Amino acid sequence: MTRDPRYGDSMERMMYNTILGVKPLESDGRTFYYSDYNFKAQKVYSPHRWPCCSGTMPQVAADYRINSYFRDASGVYVNLYIPSTVRWTQDGAQIALTQKGEYPDDAHVQFEVKASKPAEFAVKLRVPAWAEKASIAVNGKREATQAGTFVPVERRWKNGDRIELELPMTARLEAIDPQHSDTVALLVGPLVLFHITDEAQPAVTRAQLLAAKKMAPGLWHVSPGGDQVMKMAAWTVLEDQPYSTYLRVS
Repeated sequence: MTRDPRYGDSMERMMYNTILGVKPLESDGRTFYYSDYNFKAQKVYSPHRWPCCSGTMPQVAADYRINSYFRDASGVYVNLYIPSTVRWTQDGAQIALTQKGEYPDDAHVQFEVKASKPAEFAVKLRVPAWAEKASIAVNGKREATQAGTFVPVERRWKNGDRIELELPMTARLEAIDPQHSDTVALLVGPLVLFHITDEAQPAVTRAQLLAAKKMAPGLWHVSPGGDQVMKMAAWTVLEDQPYSTYLRVS
């Protein structure tokens, strides 16, 4: 309705950092509904059985499918980067757009067009606000693009055309609010990295957080003072692991 990519950015952040990291819904009505963002947090169920919002989380999960793509007369908006195919009719041509990739574990997203006949339309790709130096290539010809926009790729598409989107996964720090600029979370691309430690406030600097090294999918290491501390994506944090989303840094 608004064509504002900020909504897609928000949906993406919620999906990777909350929805994919929840405990399962239980048959007795126990629901993992509220994420814990305190120091030394843990994943716990709500103490209430069948709270009024117990149906919202599965509803949200289903919504990601229908909010991956949007259509208007000019073409298609790609809102979420999830391996999938969208099909529609454009000026009498049957079009299928298929996306592949390991995003957000990998910065590269691929698209292939299948068309019953050549057709003119726009493929509008959401470039997240954090994705500085993103680029788009059509059939191998690459161009820089602007973060925080839906970037229209308009042409006469034919069967077999390819699009490649590159979203650099750079590390950055985000403060919990403007009044506490030294209480920050570490993000890489759309992922919030959760600090796994028994200490409520481990001593760590901004530079050490930004130098976090990726060891495996969903797992990073930070090395303050020679020691290694794990930073993990939401879906890799175990039930009994204390974690902190925000840290006070020097």
